[in-house]
Amino acid sequence: MSNIPSIAIIGPGRLGTAIGVLAVRAGLNVTAVGARNQAAAVRAAQAMGGRPRPLSLHAAAADGRLVLLTVRDDAIEALCRDLASADAFNSGAIVAHCSGSLAADILRPARDKCRCAIASFHPLQTFPTADAAIQRFAGVYCFCEGDRRATDVLVELAKVLGAKPVVLPSAGKALYHAAAVTACNYLTTLMDSAVEMCVHAGVERETAHAALGVLLTTTAANAAAMDPADALTGPIARGDVGTVRRHLAALADCPADLRQLYRAAGKRTVSLALRKETIDNHTAEALRDILNSTP
Repeated sequence: MSNIPSIAIIGPGRLGTAIGVLAVRAGLNVTAVGARNQAAAVRAAQAMGGRPRPLSLHAAAADGRLVLLTVRDDAIEALCRDLASADAFNSGAIVAHCSGSLAADILRPARDKCRCAIASFHPLQTFPTADAAIQRFAGVYCFCEGDRRATDVLVELAKVLGAKPVVLPSAGKALYHAAAVTACNYLTTLMDSAVEMCVHAGVERETAHAALGVLLTTTAANAAAMDPADALTGPIARGDVGTVRRHLAALADCPADLRQLYRAAGKRTVSLALRKETIDNHTAEALRDILNSTP
């Protein structure tokens, strides 16, 4: 038998709806969906099979022993404060949010006013739609932090939903999220930057995007399957100082941010190539000197 108490979901967006759908499918007791917009709550409840009741924010908070605040990051603190001030949370309930960047302590009003245990529960995946979240949730790593009583329950919730739980020190939450942004959002930025460089080189944009997309897919798969140092290829991994020098010369007519991005990524890549042991310290210093040189 599961030790997960009755669940109320406040914020019927992509993630909240997906968690509710998956929880209902897993046989958990999802009792309520809360939203300011009643029509949104009704739609989410219907997506969850019609079992949870669509309620107001305060009524939903009072309807669960595990209350998940799946609203946007900048609304979490004010919402929690409002609900706690109104004594909407059950005394001793577990209150958690699903923000990647915020730690559990933003929910302190629920702990101080209603004696709730607080935590955060962040699935490390990109979910453009609720359907995508439902399809991709299995196998996702869910990072949890906060009060022990709350994280114990959230770890079990992650397992029931088919995810892999990880308990994170609260002090590391912001840096963990910076890492997630680097791996996810900045990869997209790197792709856009590479396409822009190809356009400056005279390649048609759609062709550049298609060609680089094939390369990016393979590279990402390699980096995910093995140590990044083992997956590293290219001129810096080979210690090809001349090629890097030619790249920087070719970038001279490109926007400054593309040049800066190439230099910053290159310097980090030098460290990775040293770890790979395909270049020596002398070559590494030569590469760094070129990458640090004034354009």
